[in-house]
Amino acid sequence: YPALHPEQQRLLTQIGIDAAAAAAARPRRRNLKAGAEEALTHARSYAAEHGSLASVTSATVHEGFRLGQWLANQRNYQRTGHRPLPAGRAQALAAIDPWWCPPWHLKWQRSYDRAREHTAAGQPLYADTGFSDLDDSLAGRWLRRQCATYDELSEEQQRLLTEIGITAEVAGTVLEHARTAPKRPTATPAPDVEDEDGNAGRAAGTAALPGRRRIRRAAKPERPREPRSRLGHRPDLRPGFETALAHARAYAAEHGHLAAPRDTRHDGYPLGWWLFSQRNRAKQRARDGLPPSPHLTELAAIDLWWNPPWNSEWQRNYYRIRNHIEAGEPYDPVARIPAPSTVLGSWITRACLTYHQLHPDQQHLLNAIGITAQTAGQWPASPRPRPHAEALQHARTWAAGHGHLCPPIKTVRNGFPLGEWLDSQRQLAKKRASPSPTQQMLAMIDPWWNPPWPILWQRTYHHAHTHPDSPTTRH
Repeated sequence: YPALHPEQQRLLTQIGIDAAAAAAARPRRRNLKAGAEEALTHARSYAAEHGSLASVTSATVHEGFRLGQWLANQRNYQRTGHRPLPAGRAQALAAIDPWWCPPWHLKWQRSYDRAREHTAAGQPLYADTGFSDLDDSLAGRWLRRQCATYDELSEEQQRLLTEIGITAEVAGTVLEHARTAPKRPTATPAPDVEDEDGNAGRAAGTAALPGRRRIRRAAKPERPREPRSRLGHRPDLRPGFETALAHARAYAAEHGHLAAPRDTRHDGYPLGWWLFSQRNRAKQRARDGLPPSPHLTELAAIDLWWNPPWNSEWQRNYYRIRNHIEAGEPYDPVARIPAPSTVLGSWITRACLTYHQLHPDQQHLLNAIGITAQTAGQWPASPRPRPHAEALQHARTWAAGHGHLCPPIKTVRNGFPLGEWLDSQRQLAKKRASPSPTQQMLAMIDPWWNPPWPILWQRTYHHAHTHPDSPTTRH
């Protein structure tokens, strides 16, 4: 609260949040000393149960307490020195386990504790057998590795190994055993023999059988393969195609076309992705100079423009305009109805301005909805700028209904992108030394339409003002 802008504090006062209320609602800080004592208590309990703290990983939870994460943080502080541990805490951890944070890798310490458990259980370590008599093969392998690298270990590691009976002499005995122990015999391949015909083969009769089959196959003349057309579908893929085609027919019967967006699902079937892949394959075949696949004619029978040579988004907008006309909505491209500020009107504007650059089939489709060359010729050379009077009227209507001008950026009102327009006005206001007439009008509608603090804060404030009983999670 003290770091907020004075005007933000004044706005908060209007909804009952002043300095005293903010101080009372501020969460109390946790007692760090009490938290450390609780963690040490869990560490003592864990060490008493397992013998050390080496087996504690970052995911270890002891009696509901995240001991692993806490101990990992303490080890990190101890090693990096970025945040030195209090002397009392380091001493307490050392009293629990002197090697709670060893200078070597924790995996070594965990393996050492594993080997120590075997000696503590009364199982002797026989160096002359290379520890092969241990029940735990992993522990035996680790001990042999330590003996092989005994001279490379630190003095502390050697001292720890001495406590479980691994000395320099024992390490030498293990190495001598590794050199003199007989190797395990490996299976040798059967010798090659010759059959009655003088052909080389294995001793086992079954091993020579594949060679005889190859000889017979080579003796037989190859049958000429009939050329098969790669067009169409394999028999095993045809059922899947029929399923997709049934969904395509149902979608076209409902919407009148197959210009479905990529994320369209029809009765749970990903029809949009399937049509997208079919379009890509058809275009790839055309780029490679290959004839179209015969099965695509079935899609063309459903919708002639299922795969137009122009952008699919253009085709979708065309169908939106056609549906708009069929629904009896106001439509007059000469009179700019729908208005160029709307989504449909913006598409009509682009279609008229680029009419002579369009594909002939696109022009034919536009003629069907009343956009001809004469209609396009009546449009100016450049699109008419969006009138701010219309935008301000949408802003007034929004403010009258919501009490502010902080709508989300994706807000669209009666086809007008009010959220994007207000965001662009805020960006322009940051670049201007003085507000423009449009920005002055916006300030008259809502003085805080462009606050000096983040717009998200202002939007959340209005939500708290209009919904005082609904807790907000974003600040």
